[in-house]
Amino acid sequence: MIPKQGRIVGGTKTHFGDWPWTVLVKESTWLGLFTKNKCGGVLLNHKYVVTAAHCQPGFLASLTVVLGEFDLTGNVEPMRTVERNVKRIIVHRDYDPKTFENDIALLELASPVEYRPHVVPICLPDDNEDFVGKKALVAGWGRTKYGGTVPDVLMQVEVPIMTNSECQAMFYKAGHPKAIRESFMCAGYPNGERDSCEGDSGGPLMLQREDGRWELAGTVSHGIKCAWPNLPGIYMKMTYYKPWILRVIES
Repeated sequence: MIPKQGRIVGGTKTHFGDWPWTVLVKESTWLGLFTKNKCGGVLLNHKYVVTAAHCQPGFLASLTVVLGEFDLTGNVEPMRTVERNVKRIIVHRDYDPKTFENDIALLELASPVEYRPHVVPICLPDDNEDFVGKKALVAGWGRTKYGGTVPDVLMQVEVPIMTNSECQAMFYKAGHPKAIRESFMCAGYPNGERDSCEGDSGGPLMLQREDGRWELAGTVSHGIKCAWPNLPGIYMKMTYYKPWILRVIES
């Protein structure tokens, strides 16, 4: 059973402004009467956020994004959050909700955002960049354990990126016949313990470059439970989707 919503387990609290490209995606229904925190997302430039395709809104619902968010309780933060309505949702046309293939979407904001110390875009990776064997950070407001509670503040966790064949072997070992596609990226530990979890979907899997800037290796997609042995988290691989992203943004 693959949970529909993507998924930080075993992580630590972040500090305000640590990950200024991490976006909270909210869904509003019934003309805005009901709003819920749906997913994470990542700011790419003044007008576009990347997230997971399965974060698209339900019937008669709409999305808004909150940039510069940190503490969901609304406690006083050093700088105010920035909200934008989503004008257009561009879901990858080959997205398959059954297998989570191409689980990626771009959100076009109704108006551009100005960059500020706590609202900054992340870099896309170089075309042929290989992250295997490197440790990456995931950030999100997702559940802190499978079936558990949601944190108040943005959380982070470090996970190692593995080859797709290692990932496939781990799923088989756990008794799951899931096919690991070329467009997927897997990260996690054989014994579980640390992982992304429900509510983290669309958020960043990121690494720091030698020049100090951060780049997006992947976006949180899905997994089976959270932080269970031999069931690493699955992310959409940014080097695979970069041409599609640039095509949409530049059109």
